[in-house]
Amino acid sequence: MNHVRYQIQHQTTYFYTGRIDLCHSLAHLEPRGDCDQEVIDHKIKVTPKPDSKSVRKDFLGNTTHYFSVQGSHTSLEITSQLTVEKSTKTPVLPKSELPWETLKIALSDLDPSKTRMVHFLLPTRACPHADFIREFLRPSLIAGKDVVALANDLMTRIFNEFQFLTGATDVSTPIQSVIANRTGVCQDFAHVMIAALRSIGIPSRYVSGYLETIPPPGVPKLKGVDASHAWVEVYSPATGWVGFDPTNNKLPDSQYIKICHGRDYFDVQPVRGIFIGSGKQSLKVSVDVERIKESV
Repeated sequence: MNHVRYQIQHQTTYFYTGRIDLCHSLAHLEPRGDCDQEVIDHKIKVTPKPDSKSVRKDFLGNTTHYFSVQGSHTSLEITSQLTVEKSTKTPVLPKSELPWETLKIALSDLDPSKTRMVHFLLPTRACPHADFIREFLRPSLIAGKDVVALANDLMTRIFNEFQFLTGATDVSTPIQSVIANRTGVCQDFAHVMIAALRSIGIPSRYVSGYLETIPPPGVPKLKGVDASHAWVEVYSPATGWVGFDPTNNKLPDSQYIKICHGRDYFDVQPVRGIFIGSGKQSLKVSVDVERIKESV
């Protein structure tokens, strides 16, 4: 089987207008190794050097890095460097042989990793249950439609009906506005798809990661212009978890590098935390996804 190896650098820098005396941060930047990818190497560097740090697994099996800087500083830089290897096998849409109306999964049921389905069935603040979501989903609810085929059709609908527009939304934009305006970014489209599927009892989860971007022929790849990406995984008993990318209307393949999965974006934010000090903060993010090796 053919494989491709990627080297990725994700740099997050906070600049402060005043002096910061203390910060506590959590980072979801380490890739999972249980999803058809092998983690070759990963390291995180924090500047200034943290006074304390630790690593743990969260309740969904994601690796979480915690660190604190307890001395005065005017900027904070977190650099994640990782190397992963992926199979280049082309994904094929599986069949669950199960109509969506007959899917019955209890909140206490477990997925193959022994995670309770309750996390991927109940609403969250980013993926609520609401009448406007069910109204959006209504055209997709064809009687007897296979669970996975329904998810695939919904992915295509979101791709065709919504416009990708950077800056149209931010992390605080409610899903109701995204659906009403039919604009957003990958994070928004993932939330729309998740909320719609959960509303009819189909387990769905949010995936954070990276997507290799390839420039047009003859155009050099620019440094730092890649970005984090988000897509969706949908579950049925016959297929297990199946990935869908509503932003690009495709099944995730070897160009998708998975970092974490959660109930929604807020479970797997790349970096979040609090700080104590004067002034305000600004943020700069730089991502490079580089293909470094292909093998048989």
